[in-house]
Amino acid sequence: MKVFQILWILALGAGLWACSSASVFVQTDKVEINTATSPDDSLQAFIAPFKKELAANMDRVIGFATGDLLRDRPEGALGNFVIDETENYLKEYDWLKGKHYISIMNHGGLRSPISKGNITVGDIYRLMPFDNTIVLAKLPTSELASIVAYLKNSGGEPIGGFQINGVEISFNNQAILEDTLYVITTDYLSNGGDNMSFFKRSYKTTDTGIFLREALIKRVEAIDTLRPILDNRIKW
Repeated sequence: MKVFQILWILALGAGLWACSSASVFVQTDKVEINTATSPDDSLQAFIAPFKKELAANMDRVIGFATGDLLRDRPEGALGNFVIDETENYLKEYDWLKGKHYISIMNHGGLRSPISKGNITVGDIYRLMPFDNTIVLAKLPTSELASIVAYLKNSGGEPIGGFQINGVEISFNNQAILEDTLYVITTDYLSNGGDNMSFFKRSYKTTDTGIFLREALIKRVEAIDTLRPILDNRIKW
C-alpha cells in the first residue's frame, strides 16, 4: 500500500510538472529616440506612397462654401449644416420614411469650422475627427420637456425638426401626435454622452452603422455649394 501511494504521488507530481507553463526569457535593448535619431530610409520609402495617397484624398475638393460656417450658441451655421445634411442623407436612403422625428447633436462635437471657399475632405475630417455613427433613438414624446430643459441649461445645441421660442415648441411641417418620436443623433450621445441622460429612457435605439463624417462628405459632394443658414431654431 505504501509503495502504491508513493508511486501515485510521484505520478501526480510528474503530471503537474508537465502541465506547468515553461518560463520564457526575452532579452531586449532600450533604444533612445530623440531629435538626433535618423529616420529609417527603407521604412520611409515603404510608407511614402500611402502618405501621398492619403494627402491627395484629404486635399480633394468636394464643394464650395459661400461664407464661413461657425459654431455658436444658441444656434450656429455649422451645427445647422450638420443637422440638415444628416437628415437629408437619411431621407435619401429611406431611413426616415413614415417616422416623426427631430434631431439633436452636440456643440462640443463640432471640432473645426468650415471657412468660406473650397471645402475639402480634410475639412470634414477636421470637423468630425471621431468615428461617430448616426443613430435613431425612439423616445416617449414626453421626453421633449427633458430635451428642452437640457438645451436651456447648455445654452443651445444643434437641433433640427423643431424650433424653440422661449417655452414654446413648434415642429417642421409635422404634427407630433403619437406617444413616441424618433431622435436623430450619434452613438456617443445615444449612450448618454455629454450628460444627455434622456436617451437612457429610449424605447429602442437603432445604429445605422453610417459614419456621420462619411454622410456629410457625400452630402457636400451632392449639393456642391454650401450656404450658411441661421433660421432662429432656438430663441430663449
